[in-house]
Amino acid sequence: MAKRVSNNGDLSWLRRRSGWLSGGTGLGTETATRRSTVWAARAATAFTFVFGIGTGIGAFAGHDEFAGFPHAARPAAVVLLLASAVVLTRRRRAILAVAVVLLAGSCWLLLNLVELTLTGTVTDRHGDPAWTAFLERLGLTAAGALLAAATVRRRTGGVRPPAHAAPARIRWIAYAGCLAWLPYGSVHLLSALGVPGLEPDGFRPSPTMAVALCAGLGLAVFLLLGLVRPWGMVFPRWTVLLAGRRVPRFLPIVPVWLIAPTFVLYGLGAGVYVIFLVGGVLQWHGRTGLDALGYIGVAQPISFAGYGLALTACAVSYQLRTRPIPVTLPPTPGVDSSQPPADSRSVNRR
Repeated sequence: MAKRVSNNGDLSWLRRRSGWLSGGTGLGTETATRRSTVWAARAATAFTFVFGIGTGIGAFAGHDEFAGFPHAARPAAVVLLLASAVVLTRRRRAILAVAVVLLAGSCWLLLNLVELTLTGTVTDRHGDPAWTAFLERLGLTAAGALLAAATVRRRTGGVRPPAHAAPARIRWIAYAGCLAWLPYGSVHLLSALGVPGLEPDGFRPSPTMAVALCAGLGLAVFLLLGLVRPWGMVFPRWTVLLAGRRVPRFLPIVPVWLIAPTFVLYGLGAGVYVIFLVGGVLQWHGRTGLDALGYIGVAQPISFAGYGLALTACAVSYQLRTRPIPVTLPPTPGVDSSQPPADSRSVNRR
């Protein structure tokens, strides 16, 4: 049963935190509404339309490959043009379904980014340059992100909940996601220390690569723990200038939803690829089996898929826990809250 507030002084903290009172639904009533991000919908429509037209022109000009998949240019153009039309319908489930399809097509983007960081180039499974496929995967990722953003509705008004930790089961998922990096990080670090046979083709990461790897994994763990700990909602003391201030919701949510689908799709896709590679169905640079990828090829699917799934679960929990809470204030003593004030405009001007 809700606690009843006895006087107007007890309501001052609530009025200050809620920010505004709506005069349109009666005096002393807090409303929380949701509005769609129109800019994201317009950007998604324009980007997917232009991307689809360009892909279609390339397909008719003879460029039949798309994002590394043979004979996929024309179907990709159709899907992109369909995506631009689906956004106009404003059907959230349909838009999200198309976004998932587009993000699935970019599942190898993360591998390209890792390869680009380590070697300065991007190649396909045959060892040939694959810059066109890399750019197409980047485009698919951007299109999927814009489509997902077009479905987001922002809640305005209400009271921000106090800083608190996620439920125990969500915290355990986060800890498991952090531990998922152990196979990937350990193999790379052992290889950097000189242990042979862990990387394909005798590759040995340089000390600079090892330091960059540790920094990247540290940031990944920091981001995941921030979604489940109270300091992910309110800046902690060690942030000095920001200590005690609210963490803007978009600060952790935007990077999470940009990388989480890529991590999950890459991890799961790499797992399927390793299974086919070990079974002799596929080849990597003309070879099959574990000798083609080394132990790092087995560690990658475990680490990236495990972390990506944990990041997704914790992000959903964070969004639900940080939503503003709609609040209805009790009526002011002596005032009938069911009737609008005599001059609502004069009340609002005050």
